[in-house]
Amino acid sequence: MRFDSRLPSLFLCASLAGSLGACSASDADDDASSADADEIAAALELDNGGFTMDDEAPQFGDEDGFAAAELEDETDFDDPMDRDPAVDADRSAPDAAIYHAAVLWGQMPADLDAEVAFDWSGTLSINRGAMIIRRVVAFEDETDAVDPRTDRRTIHFTSVTRPHADGFRLTIVDPQPESADPLVLTYTPDTGTPYSVEMTALLDGPQSDEVDELGNRLVAVAMREPVDVCETGFLRGRWHRVRDGRGRFLGEVTNADGDPVGHLRGVYGQRRAGEKVFFGKFIDRTGRFRGLLGGNYGDGHFRGRWLDRGDPERGVLAGEYRENEAARGIGGHFLGRWAEKSCDIELER
Repeated sequence: MRFDSRLPSLFLCASLAGSLGACSASDADDDASSADADEIAAALELDNGGFTMDDEAPQFGDEDGFAAAELEDETDFDDPMDRDPAVDADRSAPDAAIYHAAVLWGQMPADLDAEVAFDWSGTLSINRGAMIIRRVVAFEDETDAVDPRTDRRTIHFTSVTRPHADGFRLTIVDPQPESADPLVLTYTPDTGTPYSVEMTALLDGPQSDEVDELGNRLVAVAMREPVDVCETGFLRGRWHRVRDGRGRFLGEVTNADGDPVGHLRGVYGQRRAGEKVFFGKFIDRTGRFRGLLGGNYGDGHFRGRWLDRGDPERGVLAGEYRENEAARGIGGHFLGRWAEKSCDIELER
């Protein structure tokens, strides 16, 4: 299965004006789009979408395409709470549970036509245990900052978004996971209505709170750290329709702490028999083959399997996808989780 040079321009067109619908025949040749759609349709009928287990160039040799997809940058955060004695005590509790979470807020996917900035400044808090910031997503010195941390259960921050999204990668420690009182994550804006979600819901899959009709939303998802050593993490990226419900996607793969470990790229669409499927390829940051991905999607959710050389059941992946509010059905973003089968983690969505 090959990916042609039209992909970067298609993603760029999807970013500009917020939709591929803004790209007329003068922007992307209609005959080329038809050929691309036919190529995807043929790939969907093949085992594993026609993808091979060969190594690739880093980022599939398509740095421009990944740059045009505008995946928000992430930066390591040195959180003093990671060295706090009270946090160590929580981690050392006999039944302590460790969760890895991603919390994002803003325009998802990015809307470059957005004219009004949104102030997300406020507090993230939990009702017991501790939170440690591992990475910050797309924070800018001019508008975004984390206040000095003095309480292991709260994080106060300033954040202003307009076309894109900001966020955190967190480790959450619950010293009493068997308590009758659920562990709850709460976002309390400095001005506005608080939003709370139980950890059990975050473990089921991404949870979203839409704050206005312009596409601004807060999205959170979590995964419990397995008892046994195994690989888990998150994935996120962009998708765009080429034609008739067929399209392509690309994204970034991270470990549980949010550290980038690789990239993925693939196709999706409806087979002749009517089944909605996706196929993709996962490589590490050097281009080394890590796995083939395949599964089903619909109603905003996707679920699939991860196979490796000699192991057709290496792992699972699941998550949700969203459409661009400015051009529904044309393109959008996705956010999900992945795990090895040995982790014994159920990922339904």
